[in-house]
Parts: sequence; C-alpha cells; structure tokens
Amino acid sequence: MSERIEYISKPVKRYAGQRIFPHIEFRNCGKVVLKEWRVPMRSLPLWHIYRNSAPGGVLILPEREIEMEPEKIYLLVPDLMFATASGGVFEHAYLDFLVRGNLFSRLRKEVLVFPADEFAPLFDRCFREGFSPLAAGALVFSLLDRIGAEYFTAAGDFPIDPRIQRALDLISAALRKGKISELSNGAISRRIGMSPVNFLHLFKRELKLSPHRYILNRRLQLAHDLLENREMSIAEVAEATGFANRYQFTKSFAGMYGLPPGRWRRK
Repeated sequence: MSERIEYISKPVKRYAGQRIFPHIEFRNCGKVVLKEWRVPMRSLPLWHIYRNSAPGGVLILPEREIEMEPEKIYLLVPDLMFATASGGVFEHAYLDFLVRGNLFSRLRKEVLVFPADEFAPLFDRCFREGFSPLAAGALVFSLLDRIGAEYFTAAGDFPIDPRIQRALDLISAALRKGKISELSNGAISRRIGMSPVNFLHLFKRELKLSPHRYILNRRLQLAHDLLENREMSIAEVAEATGFANRYQFTKSFAGMYGLPPGRWRRK
C-alpha cells in the first residue's frame, strides 16, 4: 500500500535540511547564601542566569545600575560589561554557560529580565539534589526561546564591530589552543587588518574595557576552569594560562574571584 496523506489544516512548516540545535556547555552553577556579592567590572564570553531570593543584589553596567528583584530572573548575554554589588543577605542561584554556534550572534548586549514565577519549578529542579544538567538545559532553552526579535539587531547589522568580533574569535581560539603568546595587541591587530592604536581605541569603545583587561579576564576564567582538574598543580595552571609565576597568578586570581587559587580550590 502506498503512503497517502490528506491534510485538512495547514501543516507546520517542515525543514528538508538539517537543523542545528544549539549546544550548551555549563561552566559554573550553584545555589548559595551570600552576605557579600562584589564582582569587579569584567566581560566574558559566557551567558549568566541569576535569581536572588531577596533584595540586595545590584548589577552595575557602564551606563546604569539594576537593583535585582526576587520576582525576576536575569539573563546576561555574552561579552556584556558588568560588575555586581550587594547590600544584604540573600540566596543566590546562578548558571554560567556557553552556547556554541551563531544563533545569537546578532543579539544586543543587554540584561534580559523575565518573571521568576514562570521558571521557578525549573530553577528548583536544577538544584534539588546536587545539580541536574537536564533541568538546567530545560531552563536555559526555555529562557532562550523567550528572547524576542526586538532584542536582535537588523539583518546585516552587528551588536559590535565585525573587526572586534573577529578579534574576540581569535582570542578564544588562541586560549583553546594554549597559545597565550599570540594575544598581544600587535599580533591581534595585524590579523584583523588594523593598526594597534586604532584597534585599542575601537576595542575600548565596543567592549568598554581594554584588550589587555579583557584577555586577562579570559585567562583567569580559563584558570578557574582548570583548577577543577585536581591533577594539575596551581603552578601548572599558572603556566598554562600564561602567568610568569605563581605569585603573579595568585594576585590576579584573588583580585577577580576574591580568594587565592589554593583557597578557592579547597572551598
């Protein structure tokens, strides 16, 4: 018997080709009680989801401050320049993750806010017994699905200058390969066809911080991840992330994360 299908209603559009489903990679996730939440101004290629149980948390952007509310969930897009401050004790739930692919390449650099009650069951499932990657994945995809077209730039436009985006891609590739020596301003500016002076000026205009500070943040984030590997000594982590010695690494790490690497690993 041959296949025979007769539609009464209009079918949902089907795709003949392969659809690429976003790949999610979780980096840091948890639920903790904080009495202080002070993160220095930084920019990383990570998405951040934050939910606080009580008032007191503040997101500090270059142009404004956001007093976080318990009734809301905050989604921070990658490469957003921000810091945090606090004024009380509250339970803080967070997920930091990467999204592979170009699906969100035209997303504006903003803080997206959603009502917490819609996502509270998923949030609770993430941390009910340890950490649930499946519940976290469901939460992430639910939030990403709620990002409306108004948060994207028009076709042909980009949230940041394409030359700086190319520089960010080169920085990511060098860090993945462990080629820290390729991350000087001169080396990067040559590869994107700019003079070092113009590159520095454009980078600071687009990301609100210098290339040196951005690359240092990325190296420290890499060190943060490598410290999870108990087989690597702190000296080996320092060398792998391009620090001249353990003292220099410890000082920089503590400046960003509030604890020296040894204490952070034990904690």
